[in-house]
Amino acid sequence: MKKLMPIVVVIMSVALMLAACGGGGTPTTAPEATPKPVENKPAEQPTQPPAQKPAAVDSPTATPEALDLANVSAGLGELNSYKASFAMTFEGKENGQPKTGTLSFTEEFVKDPPAKRTVITGLGAMSGSDTGTPEPGQTSGIESIEVGGKQYSKMGDICTQITADSGPQANTMMDPSSIIGGVRGAQRVGNETINGVPTVHYKIDATGLETLGYFNGNGDVWVADPGNYVVKYTFQATGSDKFFGSSNSEGTIKWDYEVSDVNQPIIIQAPENCGGAAEDIPIMSDAQDQAAMGGMSTYSTPSKFAEVVAFYEKEMKARGWTETEGSGMSTEGMAMKSYTKDGRTVQVVITADTSSGKTSVMITEEKK
Repeated sequence: MKKLMPIVVVIMSVALMLAACGGGGTPTTAPEATPKPVENKPAEQPTQPPAQKPAAVDSPTATPEALDLANVSAGLGELNSYKASFAMTFEGKENGQPKTGTLSFTEEFVKDPPAKRTVITGLGAMSGSDTGTPEPGQTSGIESIEVGGKQYSKMGDICTQITADSGPQANTMMDPSSIIGGVRGAQRVGNETINGVPTVHYKIDATGLETLGYFNGNGDVWVADPGNYVVKYTFQATGSDKFFGSSNSEGTIKWDYEVSDVNQPIIIQAPENCGGAAEDIPIMSDAQDQAAMGGMSTYSTPSKFAEVVAFYEKEMKARGWTETEGSGMSTEGMAMKSYTKDGRTVQVVITADTSSGKTSVMITEEKK
């Protein structure tokens, strides 16, 4: 799109100049020749609209503009917020039997405060174990949320939380350029509004993809105008089932990529009950890399081993937990304590990590 903008600016400048001068023939300039102070103006005015310039107005429509775009998600970083989706579908046959599959990515991004949510579904279809469509009541997919300096990952009942090394980035995890590269040799079709965004529509040159196993390919791309990002990208071809577990199948491959909700309010929040123990189980205030799976939660802390042990001995009692006599053990660099409360049992394992200088805590809760 960066290569396209200078061309568009030049064309618009020429068009505006001609529009301003188009009515400047002799009849309109003749009255200006009568004032006494300006005798040389009548001679200068007729020279402004050259005879050959009107033909230049038609040249942009006669010769479609070409587009080369290295990265489909380029330019998303200039937006305040957006939603992006990318779906790859396959419908055909494998060993004479019908086969379908869908792999999809959905992403939401907010620049300030920085937050990002990514959902991936259809991974089972990609491995060949299912069609990518979950049964009613089933959870099929992975959800990742980056917000508040933390990164949360959810897959079914498993939820983990870690401290994010950096803030979320305004780019898509998966889009068409991840598979076949950027847009090359696309030809302008016209102007359209897609998802509320003014765009330039291009027809994609899908030839030369036979080496990737794609035949009879055709596609379209809509680029924001003004802007430097793809609003919509569609592609269809025949070929083998490269992304759904088998190269022995043959059928129709379709891709559909779209960006919507540009600069609109989007709310991204941390998931509830992820990466932490129950509310009445204390956690060190400097806890890092928290994770949870079922009734088990873990985290690390830069606090010293002895400080962590003393913290749980004091805080568990303060919150109504009773330490089980004879169930705990303590050695150099490791302590294990068991507590009970209202029919619940909690085991806390504290371990010193000499290599990192941190202390690890694992909490397991059981209910009767």
